[in-house]
Amino acid sequence: MKIGMVSEFYYPQPGGISEHIRALSRELTALGHEVVVISSHIDGDIQEREPRVIRLGRSIPVHYNGSLSRVSAGWRLGPRFDAMLAAEKFDLLHIHNPMMPTLPLLTLSRAKCPLVGTFHSFYPRDLLAMLFKPFLSPLLNRLDARIAVSPAAESAAGDIFPGDFEVIPNGVDFKRFSSSMNCTDKTLLGLDENNMKILFVGAMVKRKGLPCLLKAFEILCDQRDDIELLVIGDGPDRSRIQKALPASIRESVHFVGFVPRQKLVEYYGNADIFCAPSLGRESFGMVLLEGMAAKLPVVGFDIDGYRDVVEHGRDGLLVEHGNTVALARALDYFLDHPDVRQAYAERGQIKAAGLAWSEIALRIDAVYNRVLGIPAVDVPSDPQLAKRAAGV
Repeated sequence: MKIGMVSEFYYPQPGGISEHIRALSRELTALGHEVVVISSHIDGDIQEREPRVIRLGRSIPVHYNGSLSRVSAGWRLGPRFDAMLAAEKFDLLHIHNPMMPTLPLLTLSRAKCPLVGTFHSFYPRDLLAMLFKPFLSPLLNRLDARIAVSPAAESAAGDIFPGDFEVIPNGVDFKRFSSSMNCTDKTLLGLDENNMKILFVGAMVKRKGLPCLLKAFEILCDQRDDIELLVIGDGPDRSRIQKALPASIRESVHFVGFVPRQKLVEYYGNADIFCAPSLGRESFGMVLLEGMAAKLPVVGFDIDGYRDVVEHGRDGLLVEHGNTVALARALDYFLDHPDVRQAYAERGQIKAAGLAWSEIALRIDAVYNRVLGIPAVDVPSDPQLAKRAAGV
């Protein structure tokens, strides 16, 4: 089967959708499919050798709904898109965030082959989608199958564009992140091996909530001197956040910047707790799964999307939205109770093992087969799969 993955987001633009497409494409290729990514030209240094990428137009960043979005533009983009479809002859096109201009909407309006759409985003209100509903509804009705990465994403899209959705969650590169347990040499990264490490991974934009974590960390540092905070990621708010950092904690907070995926596991391996303080508009939280796969207890705010990943009190702690004191208390609880920290980490890793990308790809492949009328193959389920994958 020849599959085209259509998206406004792909490397060198880092992020959850880019990683979703890369990892899913790799696993679908392993299943015997030919996968081609269709995106636009984006400036950046992160290049992926596989799968093959077709670039159409130039990607323009647009700030919308508290996040950074992208729109493809270019001279004769429509005719070039048509010529690409005629030359490639896809069996199926998989559109990521089908409501977005420009490439997803071009696909919905011009492609003749079967179409599958994955809805990745969660917004309490999408004013543009509501405004353009009369135009978008007929296009979205062309989808032969709709996938949402979480109940939160299904709700966000389904409330405006009702239809039948199948929830298939994001996955995690379980083998890679579970191997982080072997990266325990804290001197490797120039860290103090006697201190405990809290890890943040994410873009430095408002909705990711890093200032809340920094306030919670300041509260912790007033009570203890055995902790450090590792901040992985970059973004438009980085300079402002660093300048506002209180002098009392500057030596304990390490702004590492962007870290390539291949090196990221070393930071997970040298951390003791993973914290994701996002303030909202998260459809899933892939970084939570990465932390769980790396056998770290996770702490975050109790928001839509995160509740679909973390079971509070079992494989993580979710505290009141925006409450930095509660966030500090949850972190402090894990810091002071190594046995509890270990128990949460073990349960989280078992959950992450069941969401390895190889398993998610099989579920999406079943959707493709159904859309194309290919008989399903009965694969016996193995209830012990997750435990064996986690090595427990």
